[in-house]
Amino acid sequence: MRPPGRNLPPHQAAYLAGRTVSAARSDPLPLDEDGLPLQTRLRSQAESTALNVVAILRETWEDFRNADRYFKYKLAILVAWAVLSLAGVFVACPATPSLGGPSSSLGARLVMGEETEHPAYVLSNESDRAWEDVVVVVNHSYRAAISHVEPRAFVTITPKQLMGDNGKLAPFNLRATDLELHTRKGSVVLLEAGKPR
Repeated sequence: MRPPGRNLPPHQAAYLAGRTVSAARSDPLPLDEDGLPLQTRLRSQAESTALNVVAILRETWEDFRNADRYFKYKLAILVAWAVLSLAGVFVACPATPSLGGPSSSLGARLVMGEETEHPAYVLSNESDRAWEDVVVVVNHSYRAAISHVEPRAFVTITPKQLMGDNGKLAPFNLRATDLELHTRKGSVVLLEAGKPR
C-alpha cells in the first residue's frame, strides 16, 4: 500500500489532505487587443464552469464507487422509479390527434360514417371562428357548398348533397377517397387516398 499523497492525482491528494480543489484559473485572462473583452470573459467563465462541473462529477463518481452496496441498491431503486414514472407520464399524455382530430388552423375535423351503403361525412368546426363560404370537394369531382358554419358546430355531408360537373348528382353510394375543405380563410385536405390527414 502506498502512503497517502504520493503518486496521486492532484484532486485526490488535495482531498486526502482536507483541502478543496478549484478548477478556476488563478489569474484572469487579459483583455483582447481587438476590443472584445466580453467574448473573452464569457469564454473564460464558460471554461471555468465546465472544468468545475467536470471536477464535481468526477468526485461524485468516486464517492459513488466507494459507497456501500446498500446505497447503490437504494439509488438503483430510485432511478428505476423515476424512469418508470416518466414513462408512465409519457404514455398517459395524449399525443397530437392523428386520426380524426383537428387537422388545421381552421380547426376542421372529419368524422366518417360506418355504414357503407349510405355514406355520410361529418365536418366539425372545432375552432372559435365561424367558417364562411364553405365548399367541400369530394374525390376532386363533386362539390357541396355551405354559406356559414358556426364555431363548435358540425355539418353532415351525404352524396345527395354533392354535385359534379354540369349539375350531375353524385352516386348515392359514393365512397370518398379524397376530401377537401375550402373556406374564405383557407383550405385543408381532410382525406387523401382514403386516409385521414
